[in-house]
Amino acid sequence: MSLPQSVELSMARPRSLCQQGAIRMAASHSPLWPDDCHGAVSLTFDDGLPDHLRRAVPLLDDRGLRGTFYLCPKGDNFADRLAPWRAVFEAGHEIGNHSLSHTCSRNFQPAHDPGPVGLEHTTLDEMGADLAAAEGRLQELFPCEGRSFAYPCYQSDVGEGPTRQSYVPLVAKLFVAGRTGGEYGFFNHPYNVDLHHLGGIAAERMPGTELVGLVERCVRRGHWAVFAFHSIDGGRLGINEFDFEELLDHLAENRHRICTAPVAELAKHCRALRALRGDAEASP
Repeated sequence: MSLPQSVELSMARPRSLCQQGAIRMAASHSPLWPDDCHGAVSLTFDDGLPDHLRRAVPLLDDRGLRGTFYLCPKGDNFADRLAPWRAVFEAGHEIGNHSLSHTCSRNFQPAHDPGPVGLEHTTLDEMGADLAAAEGRLQELFPCEGRSFAYPCYQSDVGEGPTRQSYVPLVAKLFVAGRTGGEYGFFNHPYNVDLHHLGGIAAERMPGTELVGLVERCVRRGHWAVFAFHSIDGGRLGINEFDFEELLDHLAENRHRICTAPVAELAKHCRALRALRGDAEASP
C-alpha cells in the first residue's frame, strides 16, 4: 500500500523555514490515505461466527471490499474448525488474532462467586503465553507478515485494583496493531493514535444511517474509523443485515474518497506516514 502522492510531495525537503511552514500546512490539508483518499475505514468482525462466513464475506466480496476477521484458534481441532477461513484469507481479507482463550472480566460471569477466573486472575505471563500460542496456530494456517489483534470484550488490562496492569505492551511485541473500544464519535488520527490501542466503534444495533453518518464525520476529519461487528443476523451483539449492507454500499460507492482496508494494512500505512515525517516511534 503506497503513500499518497500528495504526502510524498509535501514531505520533500524545503528550501527555507517559510517554505517548511507552508509545506506543513499543505500536508495537514492533503489526503493522507492510500489512493489520495480523504479518510479510512476498517470493517472488523469478532469471534469467527457462522454468519460471517455465510453472509458477511459474500457481501464484502460482492462489493470488492476487504475486512478483518478475528479468530480464536482454541481446541485440539482448531485446524479443521478454521479450515473454511482459508479461502477468506486467500481472497485478501485479514485473519486477525483474538487470543486463544478469549478471557474477559469476571464481571461478565453470571455466578455470584465465579471463582478464580477472568482477567482479574490472569497474569501478564499467562496472557503473553496465550497470545503467543494463538499466533503460532494462526501462522500455521494463515501465514503473514504483520497481523492485528482484537482485545476480547475490548478489555486490555489484567489483574484488579492495585495489581491491575495493561497488557498493551505484550500486544505491541507481537502485532502491528491492536483494536479495542473507543469514545463514540471519535476516530483514529493517523499520526497520533496508539496503533496497539486503536479505538473501535461497537456497531451492534446501529442503523445504517448512523453507520454512514459516522463514516462521513470521520472522513471530514481525515481520520480512520474501525468498526467492530459481531453477528450480522441480529441478536444481543448483532446488527441487521439491511443496515450492514447500507454501510457497505456507501463505502463501495465512495471508494474514490474513502479507503476501506484491513486493520493491518492501514496500521502499516500509518507507520509509513510517521517514518516519512521522521517520527522516532515509527518502526515496529
